[in-house]
Amino acid sequence: MSAALGRLPNAPLAYVLAQVRFEPFLEIEKHIPALQTSLRAHYPRFRRFERVGFEVLLTEAAPLPQVQPMPSSVHWEFGTAANFEGVMVQPHSLVFHVTAYETYEQFGQAWLWVMRQVGAHIPELFVNRIGLRYVDFIVPNPDETPEDYVVDRLRCDPALGRIPCQHHQGLTLAEYRLETGFLAVRYSRGMGRPTLPPDLSELSLQPSAIMQRVVADHQPTAVLDIDRFMALSAAYDAEALAEQFGKMHEETSAVFKALTTDHARAVWKNVALPA
Repeated sequence: MSAALGRLPNAPLAYVLAQVRFEPFLEIEKHIPALQTSLRAHYPRFRRFERVGFEVLLTEAAPLPQVQPMPSSVHWEFGTAANFEGVMVQPHSLVFHVTAYETYEQFGQAWLWVMRQVGAHIPELFVNRIGLRYVDFIVPNPDETPEDYVVDRLRCDPALGRIPCQHHQGLTLAEYRLETGFLAVRYSRGMGRPTLPPDLSELSLQPSAIMQRVVADHQPTAVLDIDRFMALSAAYDAEALAEQFGKMHEETSAVFKALTTDHARAVWKNVALPA
C-alpha cells in the first residue's frame, strides 16, 4: 500500500497544512502586490485580514478597568477558485493548506511552486522553523468505536470499575524529540461530528468531504492530529525546504501507519463509508 495517506479511497484525512516560519519582515506588505500577480493564475481568490486586539488593564489607581489597544496583525490569503487549497502569508510565516488531498506528490509539487513564488517576490527571508501537520477525522462504521481504528496506546478511557458509563470523552497528548526536531501526536475522543483542533478552527477553505459528513450526535468519533516540526536557522531556499518537507512527510506517514489498525486501513481502503 502507498505511503501517501490520501491514496486511501476512504481516507480519514480532513486537513493538511505546511508552514515555514521566518524572522519577522516588517515591510512585507509592499511585496504582496507582486506576489499576488504571480499567484493569481492558480489562486485567484484574495483577502486581506487585519485584526486589532485589546488588553484590559486592572490597576489599583483606576476604579474601572482600562482598555488599551494592542498592535494590529495583518495577513493575506490566496485561494483556488474552488477554495479547497490556499496560501496564507504573514510578516513572520508562510502557510500552504488544503482540504482536498490525493497524494503527497501532488501536494508537494504545488507547495514547492508556491515557495518558489514567495522566494522570487519576497527577498532575503531567514527561516527559523518549518512544520507539516495532518489532521484525520475518525468516524467509525456503525456498531464500531474509534478504538477499533487506533492502537491501544492512544486510548484515553481509563476504567471506572463498576461505575456505569454511557459514553466518554478524552484526550491523549504525546511529544517526541527526534534527531531533527519534534513530533507531536494528539488524539481526542468524543461524540458526534469531529471538529478541527482549536488553533485551526478558523478555517478559510471549503470544508473537506469528511468534515461535511452527517454524523449522529451519539456516534463516537475521534480526531488524530500528527504535527511534525523542526527549528531551522537558514536563508530561505525553496528547493532545500521542499527536500526537508519530503522527509517529514515520510515520517508522518510512518507514524500514521503505526498508530492505526489493520482494520482501519481495510475500512479506509475497501469499504464505501455511508454518506
